[in-house]
Amino acid sequence: MKALFCLLFIIIFLSKFSLSNEKEKQIKNEIYKEIYQEKTEKIESSTNNEIYQIKINKIIIKGNKNIPTNTILETINIKDNSTLKPEDIQIAVNRIYEMGYFSDIEVNFEPSNQDQVNIVFYLLENPVVKTVKFIGNKILSELDLIEIINTRPGKIMNYNVIREDIIQINEEYNKMGYVGVKNHVQDIQIKEDGTLIFYIQEAIYPKKINIIGNKIIPTNKLQNLLLIKPNNPLKKEELENTLNKIYEFYQEEGYMLADVRSNIDYENNIINIEVYEAILEDIEVEGNTKTKKYVIEKMLELEKGKVIKSFKLKRSLRKMQLGGYFKNVEPDFRGGSEPGKVILVLKVEEQQTGQVVLGVGFGGLPGSNRGGIAGSFSISEINYKGKGQQVYLNWERGNLINSISLSFSDPFSLSNNRFYGFNIQSTELFQQRALVNTNPQTIALYKDYRRNYGFFFGKKLIDKDLSYSFNVSMLTFKTSPTPSNENPFVLPSTKGDYISLGASIIKDSRDDEFYPTKGVYSSVSADQGIRNSGNLRSFSRISGEYRKYYSFKNERVLAIRGFVGIATNSTPFVYQYTLGGSDTLRGYDFNRFLGNRAFMINVEYRFPLSKKLENFYGAAFIDWGGAFPPNQKISLARMGLNYGVGIRFILPQFGSIRLDYAISNEKSKIAVGIGQMF
Repeated sequence: MKALFCLLFIIIFLSKFSLSNEKEKQIKNEIYKEIYQEKTEKIESSTNNEIYQIKINKIIIKGNKNIPTNTILETINIKDNSTLKPEDIQIAVNRIYEMGYFSDIEVNFEPSNQDQVNIVFYLLENPVVKTVKFIGNKILSELDLIEIINTRPGKIMNYNVIREDIIQINEEYNKMGYVGVKNHVQDIQIKEDGTLIFYIQEAIYPKKINIIGNKIIPTNKLQNLLLIKPNNPLKKEELENTLNKIYEFYQEEGYMLADVRSNIDYENNIINIEVYEAILEDIEVEGNTKTKKYVIEKMLELEKGKVIKSFKLKRSLRKMQLGGYFKNVEPDFRGGSEPGKVILVLKVEEQQTGQVVLGVGFGGLPGSNRGGIAGSFSISEINYKGKGQQVYLNWERGNLINSISLSFSDPFSLSNNRFYGFNIQSTELFQQRALVNTNPQTIALYKDYRRNYGFFFGKKLIDKDLSYSFNVSMLTFKTSPTPSNENPFVLPSTKGDYISLGASIIKDSRDDEFYPTKGVYSSVSADQGIRNSGNLRSFSRISGEYRKYYSFKNERVLAIRGFVGIATNSTPFVYQYTLGGSDTLRGYDFNRFLGNRAFMINVEYRFPLSKKLENFYGAAFIDWGGAFPPNQKISLARMGLNYGVGIRFILPQFGSIRLDYAISNEKSKIAVGIGQMF
C-alpha cells in the first residue's frame, strides 16, 4: 500500500507556455512519456497484469482569479468520485493550457482516504492586458496594427487570441506584398503589469541584389530591369515583376530561359536573382520513319551545349512546317541532367515529299520579261532517301518560252553544316522586250537563248547566323533581234560563252523567314564573268541588300529594304539589273528599268485588318528606285516612285497570297505575289 501511495504522488512540472506549437507538443510528449513509463512499470510489476487506475475523491482548482472554477472544471471534464488513468490527467492539463489563459500549471495529489486522493491543479493565470505596444513598425502605424488584432486592454491575456493576432499581422503584411520575412512578428514580450509588446519586422531591406547565372545577357543590362532596390522594403509584386521583366527581356533578345527565380540570403540580407538560361542538352525526335534524325537536327539550326535562340527555334519550326517535309511539328521541352539544361522533344508527322505536277502557269526567268502563258511538267523530291536532298526536273513550253531545267541540292548530308548542289538549265525566250529609250519610249524585240551548267558549295555558321557560298558556272547566251511593225527597232546580235565565278555571304537574324516581324537580313554577292568566246568582253558584278524589321504592338510591323547593284560597263544587257514588277517597283511593268547600276528602297507598314479576320493583314507601302545603262548618268529625276496599299491572306500549310494596288507616275497596277515581298 505504501508503494501505491508513493506512486499516486506524481508531480508534473510544466515549462512556461510558449507560442511555439512544436515546443508545446514537446512538453506534452514529455509529460505523457513520464506518466506512461510510471504506468508501464506498474503493469510490468503486477503479477496479475492489471492496469493501474487512480480513484479520485475531489478536483481542486487553485490560482485562478478571473476565470471561473466551473468553467475550468467543465473544460477538463473530470468529475469528483471518479476513477482515472494517468493519461487522463495529462489530457486535463492539455485542455487547461488550450484555454489560453494560463502560463503555468502544476498538479499535486493529496491523500483523502485509504483508497482515494484529491487532485489539485495550481494555475498561474495571465494578467489583464494593460496596454499593447508595437516596436519596429514603420510602414503600418500603431493604430493600423491595433485595428488588425483582437487583443484589447482590460481583457485577460489569452495566448490563443495572441496566436491569432500574430497570424493576422502576418497575413496583413503578406497581403501588402512584403515577402521574404518568415514571421513578421519576430517576438513578443509580456510584462507583469499586463503590457504586451509585439516586435515587428515588416519587410526585408536588402543590402545588395545579385544577378547570377547569366552568360548571354550582360549583368548591367539585367540590372536596369530591376524594380527592387537596395535598402528599400522588398515587395512581392515588385519582385515578381522583376523576374517577369528579365524573362521577357530574354525573349525580346531572342533567347530562351529555363527559369528565373529569387533566393534570399537571410543571414547576409542579400537577394540573389538566379537566371537559368535554357541550354540545349539534347534533341529527341518522335514520329520520323523516313527522315533521318540528323536532317531534322540541322533543320533546327540549334547548337547543343549553347543557349537556345528562340527566334531560331520559331523560324526553323515554321520552315519545317511550310517547307513540305512534315504535316505537323510539335515541340516540347523536358528537364535535362541539371537545372538550366533542357531536352527538346520534337513530335513530327511526315508527309509525301515527292510530286509530279502537270499544269499551266506564267513562265520565264528571273530578270526576264517573263515567258507568257506556258504549260509545264515537273518532277520533284525534296527529301530523297530521308536525307533532305532536293531534286527538281522542270519543263515549260509556251508561245514565248521553251525551257528545261534540272537541279540538285544537298543541304544536310555533309559534316560541319556544309552544303552543295548543281543545276543545269536551257531556256529560249521569244519576243522579249528591251526598253531602248524612255523619251520617246522605244521598245526593241529580241530572242533570248541561255544555257547554264553550275555548281555551288558553302557552309553555315550557325552561331553567327551566317552562311557563305561559292559557285562556278558555264554560261552561254545568244540574243538576236526579232523586230515587228509595231516595234521596228533592231538590237545588235550578241553572243557569249563565259566561265562565271561567284561568291555570296548572308547574315539572317530575323525571327521568321516567311513572316518576319523583327531582326535584320543582309547579303552581299559578287561574280566575275570570264569570256571564253563571243563578241563581248568579260564583266563583273557586285550587289548588296539590307532588310530591317521593326515590331510594334498589336502585330504591327515596319519593314524596310534597300538594294544596290553595280556592274561594269561591259556587262551584257541580259545580265544587267532590272527593276519593275511585283517584287521590286510595284507600280511599273516588269523590267521597266534596266542598267548596270541599280538602286532601290522599299518601305512597307504591315498591320492586322481585324481581330475577327485572323488571317487577313493590310499593308501600306512606298517603292523608289531605278536602273541606269552604261551610257546614262545617274539622275534622281529618272528614278521611279510608286505608293499604294495591299492585302495579305495567310493560308495555313501554304503561305500567304499578296495583292497590292500601286500608283506610279506612269500607271496604276495590281501586283500579285506569293509570300511577303521581303
